[in-house]
Amino acid sequence: MSQFDNAFERAAQARQAIADIISSVRSGDTDLPAAFELADANPLMGRVFAVKVFEAVPGIGKVRARRTMDDIGLDEGVWLDQVPSEARLAVAQAFAEPAP
Repeated sequence: MSQFDNAFERAAQARQAIADIISSVRSGDTDLPAAFELADANPLMGRVFAVKVFEAVPGIGKVRARRTMDDIGLDEGVWLDQVPSEARLAVAQAFAEPAP
């Protein structure tokens, strides 16, 4: 197996892990605190952009996810496993409240 085959296999595994965590959050099977735990435990899942996971939370959507991130001071380019603990709590609390 060549190094390119290895790279393609790793990329496919990463895409699948990212799709799995987004799908699990979208379906409601995984809440945000659990998604953060998965991201910390699995480096492939941790490499999903946090905004994509936040957008997948039922009832949140793109606009609210991005506004909340901006209000908290999170960059849209941050990976899920890089979200600081205080920001994780703030995001989970913001999304637990009904939309204004």
